[in-house]
Amino acid sequence: MLLRDRLNEFELDWAQAAVRSELIPLKQIKGKKILIAGREDAFEAAIGWSFAAWNDERKAGVRAEQARCVFPEEETDAAIGQREASGSVATGQSGRKREEKRFEITRSFTDGEFEPEEADYIILTGLCCRGADGTVAETLSLIDEFRGLAQAAVSTGCERVLLLSDGRVYGRLGHGFAASEYEAGKTDPCAAGFEAQYLLQALENIFVSAARAAGKPFNILRTGLIYGPCLTMMKNPATALAAKVAAGEAVTLTLSQDKNSYISIHDALTALQFVLTKCPANKILNASGLHSDVTDGELAMLLYNNFPDQCRLSLTSGQADGSEPAPGSEKQSGIFLNTQLIRHYGFAPSVSIEDGLIILVKSLQNTGEVFIFDNTYLGKLEKVQKILLAYLLEIDRICKKHNIKYFLAGGTLLGAIRHHGFIPWDDDADVMMLREDYERFLAVAKDELPENIFIQLPHTEKGNYNPFTKLRIDNTMFATEFTGHFLWMHNGIFFDILAHDRTGKHRWSQKLHLVATMLMRSIVFNKWGDTDIAGGGAHPVICKIVDKVKYLVPMRFALWAQNRLLEFYRSRDTGYLYDGMGRNLSRGAFPAEWLEEVVYVDFEGYQFPVPKEYDKYLTYLYGDYRQMIPVSSRRTSHSIVLMDLGEYSDFRV
Repeated sequence: MLLRDRLNEFELDWAQAAVRSELIPLKQIKGKKILIAGREDAFEAAIGWSFAAWNDERKAGVRAEQARCVFPEEETDAAIGQREASGSVATGQSGRKREEKRFEITRSFTDGEFEPEEADYIILTGLCCRGADGTVAETLSLIDEFRGLAQAAVSTGCERVLLLSDGRVYGRLGHGFAASEYEAGKTDPCAAGFEAQYLLQALENIFVSAARAAGKPFNILRTGLIYGPCLTMMKNPATALAAKVAAGEAVTLTLSQDKNSYISIHDALTALQFVLTKCPANKILNASGLHSDVTDGELAMLLYNNFPDQCRLSLTSGQADGSEPAPGSEKQSGIFLNTQLIRHYGFAPSVSIEDGLIILVKSLQNTGEVFIFDNTYLGKLEKVQKILLAYLLEIDRICKKHNIKYFLAGGTLLGAIRHHGFIPWDDDADVMMLREDYERFLAVAKDELPENIFIQLPHTEKGNYNPFTKLRIDNTMFATEFTGHFLWMHNGIFFDILAHDRTGKHRWSQKLHLVATMLMRSIVFNKWGDTDIAGGGAHPVICKIVDKVKYLVPMRFALWAQNRLLEFYRSRDTGYLYDGMGRNLSRGAFPAEWLEEVVYVDFEGYQFPVPKEYDKYLTYLYGDYRQMIPVSSRRTSHSIVLMDLGEYSDFRV
């Protein structure tokens, strides 16, 4: 069963985070057996699902199980005395059982169970981001239980054991002081929060002592305060304030100069796998999130900026008025981590505290709406979509007038079928045509399009080498990270018009055609952008050779060769098409019959044409196209670095 059939979209987002990060080497994960043990069931489940995601995405054959430690029963002193008196045991000899503490599997996250002794990696969750309050008896019991866990872990044949801890272990830090792995803050047994510091230090000492005594490679990962959707972990200022905002409840908090380091569950799970697979053994490492070292006041402002209608937070600089510290912060002041070491090894967090808070609040609100970051494009995304819709209607008018067959394409087609409009985070519009219709459209476009539309092609603008048509809106700026390097070109709001060309009839001729097109397009594009031809996928050697010689090929010849290749099969009815102009060359050829018939579907309240065989075409293009991209990735599809809507800033269709 796939994870998406077990988890909601917020859980699936963080479960897949480590796989998406591309920070974890597949060879270090493939076929591994992971054992997770501790007292935090929800956190341990999250870890288990994050390893299970490798099987969905990469067919990695990972097995992950959750376990508890079984402690053998011990005879009481009274029972021993009774047996001594009866002569069944010599006086003074201990009659207690000497069985080894062992793991017992309680849950499996993947197919194919294994015995705990077979585990490759063992992860102990310890007290990481978990409350440390308790009676003396409870505390001693916890320590004794953990000692058994550590001994059981190091007595297996695993490659490495890892303990999760957190920044409370450093104690009280000076203002602005970020603790490195082998530093310590002030320890005051009378201060609030000392219990957590003492317990974390005790557990870490037990863990390291057990690992060293057994000669077992180990790591300790100390995280910032973990937060995220669908987790029931220790309350901290971020989770507590997010809950207040989601419920629309009022709270007054006292400003503090202390910073806390936070880490989203996405990055915490990724860091855990990163340490196991990329970092040297016997190291302690700190991990926090992206731009995630903030005070309670900064948390409040981030929440207010993104949820002004629901946020009822008041700030005060002192407690004379009876105000409260930030919920969840009473015993956790100043958990501020220096994470230079793990970043030195190559770890890069991906979720900022702002994005993480937005995800958390919206998951708590549970409105049932499609999740999207409302702050995308400085609040201008909806306006951009309306502008694109208006000019899409112009294309539709021209094509109907001249009987030109066209279809919505790419993300615009996907949005029409899945959302009946734009994908909520999409920022462009695409249409596609067969080559003959494409040329008929270009023949009439100049006379039919409004005067404020620029038809951008290599022969209409010097320095532009896109093989397809971009329609640009005058007096606007919408430059991507790539086109921003060519500001002498028209960089207005754009939508793309693509042509599908014929390709070979047989698999071998299709492959040759697609590879030749890919290489020539790479020469044109990378010569244009002065960039290297990366990787090469199935053809790394060929791509390396082409990368070396691309500067020897004159651009005029490369452009001619590219266009000649696109139309190589123009006069032959092969029954197959390919997307040579777009970005889908790797998808290969598809049957021409998929683009024979047109049906109309609703798109933003208007009827637009799509292929009758849209299900087959979208499956070819995206696979399971009904599944949306991960929650934390729902930013816009283009990296827009310069944007100015000009006179269209108050545009209406």
